[in-house]
Amino acid sequence: MKTDKKLFAELSKTINSIPIFDTHEHLPAEEDRRSKRLDFSLFFMMYAGTDLMTSGMTEEEFEIFQQEDTPVEKKWQLFLPYWKKIKNTNYSKVVLNAVKDIYGYDDITEKNYQELSSKIDAKKKVPFYDEVINKSKVSMVLNHLENVWQAKIKIVPRKEFGHLINLDDVISTCCMEDIIALEKRFKKNIYSLKDLLVCLDELFEIKSKAGFKGLKTAIAYMRPISFEETTFADADRIFSRLFKLKDHGFLEKKDFLSKDELKPLQDFLMHYFIQRSIQHDLPVQIHTGIFELLRNDVSNSNPAFLCNLFMKYRDCDFDIFHAGFPYSEELMAICKQFPNVYFDLCWIADISSELYCRTLKLLLEILPSTKIFGFGGDYMFIEGMYGGQKIARESVIRVLYDKINNGYMDFEQAIDIAEKIFYLNPKEVYRW
Repeated sequence: MKTDKKLFAELSKTINSIPIFDTHEHLPAEEDRRSKRLDFSLFFMMYAGTDLMTSGMTEEEFEIFQQEDTPVEKKWQLFLPYWKKIKNTNYSKVVLNAVKDIYGYDDITEKNYQELSSKIDAKKKVPFYDEVINKSKVSMVLNHLENVWQAKIKIVPRKEFGHLINLDDVISTCCMEDIIALEKRFKKNIYSLKDLLVCLDELFEIKSKAGFKGLKTAIAYMRPISFEETTFADADRIFSRLFKLKDHGFLEKKDFLSKDELKPLQDFLMHYFIQRSIQHDLPVQIHTGIFELLRNDVSNSNPAFLCNLFMKYRDCDFDIFHAGFPYSEELMAICKQFPNVYFDLCWIADISSELYCRTLKLLLEILPSTKIFGFGGDYMFIEGMYGGQKIARESVIRVLYDKINNGYMDFEQAIDIAEKIFYLNPKEVYRW
């Protein structure tokens, strides 16, 4: 089919001007970024960094590569053999988008890595988040920081950022030390499951009044996302067993309950969290599908496991992450059946532009356009957000151009869909 250059140009111009509601980032406060010595290895702390390891870089080498005090020359020596291997991946394309459009280089090379590193570090002297957010045309960001890698990171005090409640550390409680940690967190003694639920009720009350936008769980990284019905009595019996574990001190967890033993308690807590979210009118984000880092069981994160929650909690809006990939078609079928379940393409633009396009093409024929969320970068450095949204916009332009060109929709409908998936749909669901 002959390319209509005028149509493509007009579509590109319009879609590139649409503001984005970014459903998922892990961005630290800019002051935290400024407290560190930065160089080109920043771009490989996640995603493209995992590609480095799956291409052969050892975990020990990667740790040295990411250490702040490792000389940048040493980092380059570690990096170069693997950069040649991973430059083809979409994760690397995200990095190169940022390197080119923000820093002015077409590639990371032996000739420019030191100068590039100096420019990255120099951005600490300017309001860099303003620069990148404006360049990305991102107007709203749902930022998940609580308990990221169990780190304690400051809330980002920006008008564009909305924050999320995360309770995966609570659901993962498996020993006395964890209970002691919860007591410190809530500043109360916890003698029973009932005491813990009182603390959780107060936390939801405080967070909702503070303007938090939803509940987020990434518990799939630790266990299957199958949450069965469990009675309070059964969950309480398991929680009470935690107090009977032998005390080995605060430095080692030698005496704890296994995942199988804990499952009924964890299932009960997940149902409880959703019930509190409904009470406070908070959507629930759930990680499904592909994992970051090495060695995890992707079969644990099939969104089909969640159908009992969708059936029971009809008043809860569920934002299901990462297109459920590689279970994307299962998630499409689920979203077609449940009015309160939304298909979120967050992270997919970073993983593969072709996957994004193929998935969106199917979605536009299967789901109402109001059920699709088009972008979440899922990065811990803001340049990743820029690089990812560029790929997402390019992908949406490609898909909608093809749909117009083959007569499936007209220009006006295509622009309406782009505005919905990039901005209006998540804005409405998150009441923002």
